[in-house]
Amino acid sequence: MGDIVRVILFPQGAEDATDRQIAVDLAIDAAGAAVGPFPAFGRIGDFKRPGTLFPFTLMGDGRLDYGAHAGDVPTHDRLAIRNEVLAPGAEILRTAGDRSEAFVIATVTSLTA
Repeated sequence: MGDIVRVILFPQGAEDATDRQIAVDLAIDAAGAAVGPFPAFGRIGDFKRPGTLFPFTLMGDGRLDYGAHAGDVPTHDRLAIRNEVLAPGAEILRTAGDRSEAFVIATVTSLTA
């Protein structure tokens, strides 16, 4: 396992989408790809607007577990970030049921010193 990073994503093409931004902390390998079968933690929303905040656990298979919906339901939201090279500008797909939306990585910041 390599570095631990915080990745910030925004919906592609959105003008002001801070209430829908995704932040997730992940381990990356030497090539900059998200690694590990273990859960990662993150949130959707803006800290300045508490009503928009939804913390989640990113499961090893890409499911977003919001806690209250912890059952193994095939329509769970998914974030296709596992095994992707994490770099600003990279496109990551978020799927909710039969709808998909592209998110773009805005920043990747190291959390280890």
